[in-house]
Amino acid sequence: VNAAMGGGAGYQPGSTFKPIVAAAAIEGGMPATKMYPSPYKMDYPAPVQACNGKTWNEKGVPVTNENESEVGPYDMKTATAKSVNTYYVSLIGDIGICPVTEMAAKMGVARADGGKMQQAPSIALGTQEMSPLTMANAYATFASRGMYCTPVAIESITQRVGEKSKSLQVPKSTCSRAMSETTADTVNTLLKGVVEDGTGSEAGLGGGRASAGKTGTTDERFAAWFVGYTPNMAGAVWVGDPAHKRKMQNIRIGGVWHEKVFGGDTPGPIWRDMMSGALEGKDAPSFNLVNIPDPPKNDGKGDGDGGDKGDNRGNDNGGNDNGGNDGGNDGNTTFPTPTFSIPENFIQGTSNGNGNGNGGGRG
Repeated sequence: VNAAMGGGAGYQPGSTFKPIVAAAAIEGGMPATKMYPSPYKMDYPAPVQACNGKTWNEKGVPVTNENESEVGPYDMKTATAKSVNTYYVSLIGDIGICPVTEMAAKMGVARADGGKMQQAPSIALGTQEMSPLTMANAYATFASRGMYCTPVAIESITQRVGEKSKSLQVPKSTCSRAMSETTADTVNTLLKGVVEDGTGSEAGLGGGRASAGKTGTTDERFAAWFVGYTPNMAGAVWVGDPAHKRKMQNIRIGGVWHEKVFGGDTPGPIWRDMMSGALEGKDAPSFNLVNIPDPPKNDGKGDGDGGDKGDNRGNDNGGNDNGGNDGGNDGNTTFPTPTFSIPENFIQGTSNGNGNGNGGGRG
């Protein structure tokens, strides 16, 4: 959770922030068929329009894709499935920074430390520290076809006075429309492609249950994410060192050796297993999908999950990630297989199936 709720400073969400950029673009009239050259390496566009009439105008700041084989042109559907960085910095260069930060605000997305969102195009690659609850609830907004509901991470409040105790009212969730149903349906179509034929294929749910989501891996691999959802539940999984000291590479997690940890190969399967248990016996509704025509052939090849090699200007250096125990477990890079239990309705959407869970999932 955020620092104001007793949590920490959060973690960079990496490519899991890209769908918010896509939502801002689509809501502003950009078609999901929009193509960009998307080379392996390019400089951030400059100048880029920011809020309050200001501009970001730092020239010569490079950004690359995860693999040299990731070379466009790409459309939004393919770029999202492959998590192509240069596509998304081109996109924010066109639409500007302000529509993205405004869309993020409508979806309840804010820095975990309470600070202001940075006015730089690198936000497209997830350089601002967020809490897992924030990201889970943002994706619940997609699941609910554009309705944002404030998350409630508290199950009960008990006041004790002497030998007596009484229950106090838990804050209620309030809802507002963050985007049109058409925009949300388009993003859902994009993110369904991520788990079907993209970087999140290992996170897909079986049994004919519809799911969507996005992988994320931060610069230098200090953390990896998978944030996903079904039409009636959303959850986020974060894997990393809370002290921001140990990189997620050349590491053994749950008995499996990883040369590099990607959002799709570790957080993704954790999310899949967690959600499979949480959804057992629940209805399996479908998404309202839209038709996004396929791009022309020969649109480039690539894999990986984006790498999110964004430039973190403005003291945005990957985050001091004080979201957990700063002591860490230095010198031991073998992690036990995690065990957990999910309280009833912990991440369940509200009764009308709008997908805004009471806590999303555990990062």
